[in-house]
Amino acid sequence: MDFTSLYSTQIQTTFDDDQAAILQTFLEKYKDKDGSKVSITNYFNGLPITYPATILGVERGNVDLDVHPQQAVAIASDRYTLIRSKLFPLPIAAHVQYVNVKKHAVSLNKLCFVEVLAEKRLAVRLNLDPPVRATLQHEGEAIVGLLVDISTQGLAVKMDDFVMMESGAEMTVKFMLPDPVLMKQTLIKVPATLVDIAGNESPYRYRFKITPEKHQEQLISRYSFQRQVEIIRGLKDTAD
Repeated sequence: MDFTSLYSTQIQTTFDDDQAAILQTFLEKYKDKDGSKVSITNYFNGLPITYPATILGVERGNVDLDVHPQQAVAIASDRYTLIRSKLFPLPIAAHVQYVNVKKHAVSLNKLCFVEVLAEKRLAVRLNLDPPVRATLQHEGEAIVGLLVDISTQGLAVKMDDFVMMESGAEMTVKFMLPDPVLMKQTLIKVPATLVDIAGNESPYRYRFKITPEKHQEQLISRYSFQRQVEIIRGLKDTAD
C-alpha cells in the first residue's frame, strides 16, 4: 500500500537528524513507564485502527514493540504504522522492518515526524472490496476507471491511463454501489470536484470531493457501516 497519501512529512532539521533524535529519545526513555507507552494507528482498508503499544527496545536503528493482536495483523498487511508518544509534539510515521503476528511483535524503522492528513477528513474513507467500475462524465467524454474508496464526502477513482484534468474540475461520477439493506446494487450518479491526481506512473489515483443527495448519502453511510463491520471481523478472525 502507498500510505504516503495519509500524511505530510514535517522535517524539523533533516530526515536523518530527525530519525536520530527520535531513536535517541526512545532509547533514553523507553525503560521509564511513560516513555515505553505509545499508541499506534493504521488506516487498514481506510478504517483507522488504534491501540496502545509498548516499546521493548531500541537497537540498530529499529524500535521494537509489543502490539495488540489486531494491530499486528494490520501492520503485517500495510507495512507501516503511525506512532504517537508523549515524548514528541508530532506523530511519527514508521516503516515495518519485521512483524510476527502470532507473537504480536513489530520492529520499525525509517522514522519521521508527520502531520496526519487522513485525520482532517470529515468522514472515514473506506476501501471497496472489490473495487467497482466507475464512469467520469467530463466535458462530454465518458472516462472509465475503478472506484477504490468512498465516504459521504469524497471518493477516489483509479485509472490506468493518465487523463489531464485541472484541480477543481467539476464533473459527474457514476457507479453501482451495494445496498446492504435492500440486498442489491444501486446506481449512484453524484456531482464531484477533482481535488488532486496522485501517482507518477500508472495506475493514477483521482481524488474527488462529492456532494451526494440525501438518499445517496444514506446509501453510502449504510455501505460504509457494513464495510467497517467486515473489516473489523476480518481483523479479529485473522488475529485469532
